[in-house]
Amino acid sequence: MGQQASVSEPAPSFVDVCGALEEGERANKSWTLDSNQSKIPDKFQRLALLGHLEVDAEIARGISLKESLRQGGQLWLTRPPNLDERSRAALWNRSRPVENFDLFLSHTWITAGKWKLLSLLLQFGSHKALFVWVLGVGATAVLTVLGVLPSPWTVHVHLLDCHISGAVGPWILLVSALATVLGLLAAPYFPSICRRSDVCFVDVASIHQSDTDLMERGIYGIGGFLSISSELRVLWSAPYLSRLWCVFELAAFRTANPTGKITLSPLFVELIVVLILLMQYVHSTFLWAHWAWRGDDEYRHLSHMIGVLPCFFMMHLLRKAHLLKHELFSNLENFDISRAECSTDFDKSFIRAAIVRWYGSEEAFTQFVRGPLREDLLNKTQCCTFLDYELLLLTPAAASGLTGLCAAAWAGAPVQTLAALAIGSTLGLSIVWVRFCLQLGLFLCDRFARPRWHGIVDYFQTLLLFLVFAAVFFTGSALSIAAHTSSLEAAVAFVCFGLLCCSVSERLTSMSWRLGSQ
Repeated sequence: MGQQASVSEPAPSFVDVCGALEEGERANKSWTLDSNQSKIPDKFQRLALLGHLEVDAEIARGISLKESLRQGGQLWLTRPPNLDERSRAALWNRSRPVENFDLFLSHTWITAGKWKLLSLLLQFGSHKALFVWVLGVGATAVLTVLGVLPSPWTVHVHLLDCHISGAVGPWILLVSALATVLGLLAAPYFPSICRRSDVCFVDVASIHQSDTDLMERGIYGIGGFLSISSELRVLWSAPYLSRLWCVFELAAFRTANPTGKITLSPLFVELIVVLILLMQYVHSTFLWAHWAWRGDDEYRHLSHMIGVLPCFFMMHLLRKAHLLKHELFSNLENFDISRAECSTDFDKSFIRAAIVRWYGSEEAFTQFVRGPLREDLLNKTQCCTFLDYELLLLTPAAASGLTGLCAAAWAGAPVQTLAALAIGSTLGLSIVWVRFCLQLGLFLCDRFARPRWHGIVDYFQTLLLFLVFAAVFFTGSALSIAAHTSSLEAAVAFVCFGLLCCSVSERLTSMSWRLGSQ
């Protein structure tokens, strides 16, 4: 939860806290004698009697994950302190009373909401975005072949024994990018196929943001809400373990649910996915723009070379994104609760008292995070892998290959020629070989993420990795062109070679996307 929802008040003195604890004890004795009385313990009573996991059922409110992502995910982009009183109160109305939570979404408010929104949208909507992509790109391809859409450029290609002049337009690539974005934004509005409940605790809506009393009950009742949650999903970012409330959520959930599911969802995973998509769209744009400008088939290799050059900067960003993964591993391994921060002295006393009660001492909890919890997170609940987004990551290259295939079909190429182009280029290069190159690129960016040199010289390290990546990509490009311009059998052979390379690189991919150190 971080510190966003903390009640703003002066830190209590030691005498005030002790007096309140005594008062809380006296109040609780009379309260526990009458089980029919619906009195809610305040924060001092919770601290006095260590009732951190007591469920305040009266204000347990949740919101479906799907609903939280609607309206462009505005809920995740909202910062209550920036809103007026009425708007803050309206956030409470987005949630509804619940008896338990399917998901407790744990995060820190230090990290911008846009990264959490991006992560959740991709986790929730990647398959739905693929569905929209297939419909949009498929319809555009049909319209292109039928000549309905304008094709302002002409490219000349030698395929098998014929020379083809095909008209080309940017529509398939444009629709590909647009369908992906619109598909993700529209995913929360899709009807649910499986009626699985997705009621979530989202602090901005589940905790009242304007009523001080309800806000206090919500904040200090978080332990109780965690105890009635089936899964704790950690939207991890670099500052997460430095916030004492976030640490409390981990400790409370594992105490209340010893066998409960903890899912680690590092925000850098979806950042890497977006960077790979951008890298491919930049390459495809430069490729087709240059090829259409020059027109002749002899410039195809040069077009590939120019198109891949901007990928150098994307690879540098990918290296930096992979550094976040190493930082996550390091933070777990070197966790120290004494370095976790909190905004008020009372909150520190409240959280540390609970942790000492549950784990024996703060040192014992520190060792628990470094040992059993870390192993649990790394071995049982690994982050998303390449395969979770594999089809989505291949859509830009598939759209680029489909553009060439549709141009050849519109020009009336023979069936055997179209088959060789479809197998050797669209399937072999744009899907199979690109998949292999992405696997290799991810491994290189991860394995050599840490800079060997500092400052601008660090770009030289990226350049070396980029040259390896580019050499492999150009090799596949040259083999693909040679194959599908010679025979159908050669095109099939190239696809088989690409599949063999992909199978060998599977281990590299799993190593790149796991959470352990390399």
